[in-house]
Amino acid sequence: MRNTAKSVAAALAATAAAVVTALGVTAAPASAAPSGAQYDTACNVTYSYIPAGAHHGAGEVNYCRLWGGSIGVRSAPGSSTRVGTINSANTNWFRGDTLGPQFCSGSYCNDAWAFTEADNGNWGWVPEVFFSSSNTSWDPNLRNCNAFPGLCAPF
Repeated sequence: MRNTAKSVAAALAATAAAVVTALGVTAAPASAAPSGAQYDTACNVTYSYIPAGAHHGAGEVNYCRLWGGSIGVRSAPGSSTRVGTINSANTNWFRGDTLGPQFCSGSYCNDAWAFTEADNGNWGWVPEVFFSSSNTSWDPNLRNCNAFPGLCAPF
């Protein structure tokens, strides 16, 4: 009886996971900095194809969950020069990431920087410390800018 109950519980868990995956259900974006030491990712695994916009061409991107609002987009990794902002504390698309100088927001620090287009159409870099995950390094789902020449340039 005990093994049957375990089998039924395992089958129900597998079915629930399959339904969640099929429906694309995800957790709501965090409204504050992540806590804890568990590893997870803020960016979707598969690349999304976006059509051309006012300031960019069509291409592949990853959507990543962010926490906070009015996140500064910098001219280069580690630069203090802001070229724009991302005003939404939801999701934003990114082309890829690279290592750079460490950036801290409160007690959260990270040395990974992701390339995107700011809300004003300017291109630049966002510290991944603003990604809604407990990962304090690279987001494993973003492509490495250094491995793909031209990826982290305006398109």
